[in-house]
Amino acid sequence: MNYIAIIEGQQVPIPPNTAIDDNKLRLAICTYFPEYANAEITRTTTGETTEIRLVKRAGTKGNCITELKFAPEQINPAFVLAWELKLLEIKNQLTLEVLISMRSQINQTIKMGENWETYTDKVFKSLRQQPPASSNYPVL
Repeated sequence: MNYIAIIEGQQVPIPPNTAIDDNKLRLAICTYFPEYANAEITRTTTGETTEIRLVKRAGTKGNCITELKFAPEQINPAFVLAWELKLLEIKNQLTLEVLISMRSQINQTIKMGENWETYTDKVFKSLRQQPPASSNYPVL
């Protein structure tokens, strides 16, 4: 028996041991077509050939939104202070006396903002230094 997967109009021959199991087929196909990880699979047999059609289904694209939804809300303190100062300026209440009275808050906010920047830089550097990772899935 010959097995042919039809993906985006392309015909791809599939080994029998992979073609008979939907999970193995998805695993093999998503190596090259990750968007087909949740594909709907239909089989049509004609003579000695089984055509396996894969149709994309909506997947887990929204997972990052779910993670963000449950993450603690934080606004960079520098932005909060900037908005407070801008509001005072709009109301014509931003005077030298007000700035002097806010000096400790301004210094603390600057320090916190610098800490955020340092942390963000460390994360980016760490991500850039990560070695490429090969796939754990077999290539057909």
